[in-house]
Amino acid sequence: MPASMYSFDHISDPSVVQKIQAARKIIRRTLALYPADKVAFSFNGGKDSTVLLHLLRSVVHGDDKAAEESPGLGGIRSFIFTHPDDFGELHDFVRGQDARYGLSVAYLDDKDFKGGLVAYLARTGAQAILLGTRRDDPNAGDQQFFCPSSDGWPPFMRVNPVFDWTYHDVWVLLRATRAQYCALYDVGYTSLGSRFNTVPNSALLCEDGTYAPAYLLTDGRLERAGRAAKAPQQQPDELTGGGSEGVAVSPGSRQRHTAALLLVGDELLAGKVADTNAAFLCGELHAIGFQVAKLVVVRDDAAAIAAEVAALSPAVEVLLTCGGIGPTLDDVTMEGIAQGLGLPLSRHPEFEARLRALFGAGITPSHLKMAETPTGPGAVSLIDYALDTGEQSRFPLVKCAPNIYVLPGVPHLMRQKWRAVRAILQATSPAQPFHNQVFRLSEWDETRIAVVLQRVQHEAGSAVAVGSYPVVGQRDGAQILVTLDSREEGALRAASVRMRELLPAGSIVAEEAEVAVLNKPGTPTPAPTQQF
Repeated sequence: MPASMYSFDHISDPSVVQKIQAARKIIRRTLALYPADKVAFSFNGGKDSTVLLHLLRSVVHGDDKAAEESPGLGGIRSFIFTHPDDFGELHDFVRGQDARYGLSVAYLDDKDFKGGLVAYLARTGAQAILLGTRRDDPNAGDQQFFCPSSDGWPPFMRVNPVFDWTYHDVWVLLRATRAQYCALYDVGYTSLGSRFNTVPNSALLCEDGTYAPAYLLTDGRLERAGRAAKAPQQQPDELTGGGSEGVAVSPGSRQRHTAALLLVGDELLAGKVADTNAAFLCGELHAIGFQVAKLVVVRDDAAAIAAEVAALSPAVEVLLTCGGIGPTLDDVTMEGIAQGLGLPLSRHPEFEARLRALFGAGITPSHLKMAETPTGPGAVSLIDYALDTGEQSRFPLVKCAPNIYVLPGVPHLMRQKWRAVRAILQATSPAQPFHNQVFRLSEWDETRIAVVLQRVQHEAGSAVAVGSYPVVGQRDGAQILVTLDSREEGALRAASVRMRELLPAGSIVAEEAEVAVLNKPGTPTPAPTQQF
């Protein structure tokens, strides 16, 4: 009788055999800790969860030939969160495996995934969820083989039996056992997201224009080279089994002429360094017509950076990171960006060549760390720019696809590179600049002008932004600054007229236009400027 696929005797790689044994031990321990009907299997159809499916069946049914066709998972429940953006082939594969092995998969299509998970756990009483998460998955974070759910989520144990497996290990098992897997892997896909953020891996492109199968990818670091920057996840991070393979994501809905800033540095959050970069960049972006939608400061932690990159990049037209790109151990911004984009990190050949030419025989691994970037076709652009002296900078500006510009944290170096970014944005995405009008009021009680501001805002609509800011120590005696901002001069002019009409009589001390910095205590009152 031919050997059972679950005997794994025909796998010659001793490392994979050892990992199979370890994974089965974790599954057995899970079933010792929890009743089978209190354990659920998140089967998303990706290659990693397919490996886990067969490891589960080998534990539940044994390793003889008959086990291959034995139905079910011994009482373990199976489920999948589905989304309209999923690949049809992925759903077809899950349904096929469901029918073949009698998995009784629960197909969950809740738009509120967290709510759907809460309902599923309440309905089934599941206390542990088996996942195909691997250590090098972008969303693995600080998980281990057994990992309790995070704060704010319903209580359950995440169990990751293949956590220490590599891309190579996965394909060794699938190929050696001749297990079925999603058909997309045979046409060049190596990591599956949604139909809108996943393409065949260009590393597998053949001369005739077709793509080789995923198992022929020799460099596992390129596993996610076919994945675009992630849009906001539709499935919660608690269930990103299989490295978010099979997790539906929506195409990014980037708002035109919007920006986000991601500042990196323990020293900022500890108050050891007073940040000046955020105020400068916000002012500069505003001046060229870009609305800053979000400013985030994170510590020197690759996982924290990755989470923000994954959330911010799909939401805005341009994301600027600032800090954490030097040669020392706390410089982890590039690592975080790579994780956030679902790409491996390695030395950029051209950047490495430039550094070797610059430092010569004295080059060290610390120098070469600065050449590490996300890796994949079109993942990174090196942009040369001129210094104040007119000379070309020896350290190019790095742009990570599709919209991330990586800036240093040292203010004068950041400003040098920003000039290059500014020129690019003005050339490729010109925007109407913002104009403003500031009313300096002697009034100190904001409640007396609140209704006025609401009325002006209601009449102006989204064309004008109305703001109010208490101040102290102004030489002209102003105690409140009321601001109007707009790209449309006509709308700004009309709102300014209404503001003069409605503010308490005699409360306007002065008006200013095109103000860059609001609060200037102890400075003389500016000369009157032309009003709209």
